[in-house]
Amino acid sequence: MDIFSLFVLWIHVIAAVTWVGGNLILAMVIVPHFRQNLPPIQRIQLLMQIGKRFEPVVWGCIGVLFFTGIINIFFAVDLTSSTALSDAFMRTLIIKILLFFLLTILTVLHSMIFAPRLAAAVEELDPALEELPAEIKPLRTRMSVVSSLIGVVSLLILLAAVALRMGL
Repeated sequence: MDIFSLFVLWIHVIAAVTWVGGNLILAMVIVPHFRQNLPPIQRIQLLMQIGKRFEPVVWGCIGVLFFTGIINIFFAVDLTSSTALSDAFMRTLIIKILLFFLLTILTVLHSMIFAPRLAAAVEELDPALEELPAEIKPLRTRMSVVSSLIGVVSLLILLAAVALRMGL
């Protein structure tokens, strides 16, 4: 492995750790803390503010992962081999690429559709309300489902990345 391919792989891993790690910190630390200590409206408003600050990082990571992923494919795959598409490595690589695109679609849904709708719905509400209004609950549920799927797909991508490194 030459220095350039090592550098590209390193940048790829940093972007993945930043994106996935940030999502996991939100899901496993920040959201549970807010759930225990804040009323629902205030929790949603604060999570929206955090999400807005994290969003440029997420989209930067997606761009870096896309381009470094393409470069890494050229380093790892012998495109001249007639059996390249039938081996286990290529199957795992294709699964990882499909999961990446699924994660990108989920991120688009989360940050460009559900988050703005939820933010608009709670914008004028009293932050001290102890219960969410009925019309907001379905929005929050959709947001939670998409967030959970983002977490699961992120972990599956990491599993695929480890499988690739192990030659599976």
